[in-house]
Amino acid sequence: MDSEGSEGSTLVSNTSSETMGNDDSDLSYNDGDGRSHNRSRINHQSIRPVSDSEIELNRDVSLTVSPPHPISTLTAKSCFSAGFRYHKNKMISTDSDNADGILRHYVFEALIGKDRSTLWDQLQFWEDAYLDAVAAERDAVGMDQGPSEMIHRYESLGQTDKKRLEEDEDKLLSDTLYNMIAFMVMLKVPKPDIKKKVRRLLGKSHIGLKHSAAVNNLLDQINNLHGNDIDLRPSGSRQMRKHSFVVHAGSDNKGDVLFMEVCDDCVIIRSGNGAICDRCWYEQLINMTFCPKTKVLCLGRQVHGETRLDKFYTKKCKELYNCIKESMEKAASKLKNGMSGEPELGGEFPIQDMKTGEGGLLHVTMEGIGLKFSRSKAFIELKDIKEYKTKNDIFILHEYDSSNKNLIKRRFRSSMASDIGYAMLCVFSYVAAAKSGDATNRKEHEAKMASTRLEYMKAT
Repeated sequence: MDSEGSEGSTLVSNTSSETMGNDDSDLSYNDGDGRSHNRSRINHQSIRPVSDSEIELNRDVSLTVSPPHPISTLTAKSCFSAGFRYHKNKMISTDSDNADGILRHYVFEALIGKDRSTLWDQLQFWEDAYLDAVAAERDAVGMDQGPSEMIHRYESLGQTDKKRLEEDEDKLLSDTLYNMIAFMVMLKVPKPDIKKKVRRLLGKSHIGLKHSAAVNNLLDQINNLHGNDIDLRPSGSRQMRKHSFVVHAGSDNKGDVLFMEVCDDCVIIRSGNGAICDRCWYEQLINMTFCPKTKVLCLGRQVHGETRLDKFYTKKCKELYNCIKESMEKAASKLKNGMSGEPELGGEFPIQDMKTGEGGLLHVTMEGIGLKFSRSKAFIELKDIKEYKTKNDIFILHEYDSSNKNLIKRRFRSSMASDIGYAMLCVFSYVAAAKSGDATNRKEHEAKMASTRLEYMKAT
């Protein structure tokens, strides 16, 4: 399979308003009488089962012209309704006048007829179904691939991001349990059995108080709910906005065909059968470039303390590059709004001056590099650093001396030379992004650099 032939197969999952064909794309034909008729184009991507919450969500989006009003009554969905609907965690009475005019027929109505199976009364079946649904959902959103990698990333995150991931996990479990209650009510499972089984699963799942409250509130109301009175919640995998691109591993179209999905916090690489091959977290990405001539995208990242470079060939390398860049900017903006102060970049590393043989410390900060030895110390601002590189266990630094107008070459031996190089790369990347802001931020950054240099030189 070649990328040239699959250029048009770039998949972008959008809302239903984007996937439906517009008026200009409708098909038309002319009959024998000369009259023109329009025939709507069928978009198979839009033909998919949707939950009641998704229908309400689309309805709310389409009616944004007028301010939303609190819902007082809703229409009964089926003839099994007992006068209520559970919508958005609230009990809402249904319009009894329209109960006789219900034209829809649901699958569950045929399952609870006179030939109702006793399988629905077996609670172990529901527990197995819950576990299977959770596993499928976790796999769809990428939580179940590479567990050791996920744990390693979780441990490296800050408290804010850890809390966000924990809440995402709790929401997945609570939404699945919530929908399972709705299905159990549809199939006329005895209400005491529903409460007993769900509360046991709630305890086994260790769902936090914030999301378990919604499940408990529903359990308190199920005695008044029948049939499909409970509006289903859309799963997280169906709400994800993922942009997918067909790529080839390597620098040409002879490599394996892969699917690259650009998500909110990472880039997922899937094989041809849909299995996740790799996952590139944005915090691990240190460099990203593309060549429009060779149509190759290069991703450089830090994995387990080592720098790794991956190449992917695609005719849409520029679109893929811009898509990843936009997603990274959104993730960085979200992270910046959710934390105070500056990110913890840089670090302190032991070094040995190869010229004098003296041991000391090299401190990488957001403002520059501090060198501290037993008899001397110096601070090099970022603007004076012309070049840096690592070679095995040697870190090489080229500094421009503005007073003498010459170039000073420094060489340091360190077992953490690669870590120093990575810390420098992170600092320069962050400063480059900060300097693209307004002039006020640049002046504040330059003033902070000067004050940091004075503080460092005065410190004992």
